[in-house]
Amino acid sequence: MVSTLFGLIAVTEVVLLALVVTLRRKHPHWVLNLLILVVAALIWDNVVIAMGSTIGFGDVLHALSLPRFWTHALLVPLLIMVGVGLGRGYGLRLLGGRAAPAAFGVLTVLLIAAGVREEIIALDLEPTRYADTLRYTNAASEGPPIPAIIAILVLIGIGVALQVRARWPWLLAGAAVMFVAAGAGAAVLWVSNLGELALILTVWLTAANLLRTGEPAPGRDRLTAA
Repeated sequence: MVSTLFGLIAVTEVVLLALVVTLRRKHPHWVLNLLILVVAALIWDNVVIAMGSTIGFGDVLHALSLPRFWTHALLVPLLIMVGVGLGRGYGLRLLGGRAAPAAFGVLTVLLIAAGVREEIIALDLEPTRYADTLRYTNAASEGPPIPAIIAILVLIGIGVALQVRARWPWLLAGAAVMFVAAGAGAAVLWVSNLGELALILTVWLTAANLLRTGEPAPGRDRLTAA
């Protein structure tokens, strides 16, 4: 039953990926490029968990599981820059100029480095059962995923600013749901994956809302050039 749920999450994310790709074709921009990478990584994660009980523990599932951790380390922090790009598109003054994007860029690199250390260099996969799922987890993991938590907190901050500046609540809502789901996911695995789906959906909605006219509002960054 739980394996089926992960499969349904993966299918929903495939549909969402198609929506992001369609938006990218109409409005080429680096924000959407990064979002496509993140969604693809989430799809892989859910597909592997959904298929784990069918494949069974062994070399095949072990090999398929490695990219789950690699992409998590390398791509999840990129959501910070996605949020920054969208915030600039909506004309957030705190993200104007070059200093703020540069600072968030440095933060993103640092979080990627931290993720590489824990989820690539120190990765130690061990077989784990949860309900009817079979998957590999990182035995070397030391507590909660700090890079992911920081990325979520940054998105919450940008979401608050978007609500104040543009009366757009959805990025804040998605990031808040993800924050709560990440905590609950320690006890109930699938909750955090549903939270990821909610977050990506609201990021796509935020981008689609910004781009629906094809032109930025006065004072906004143009979000239609790659």
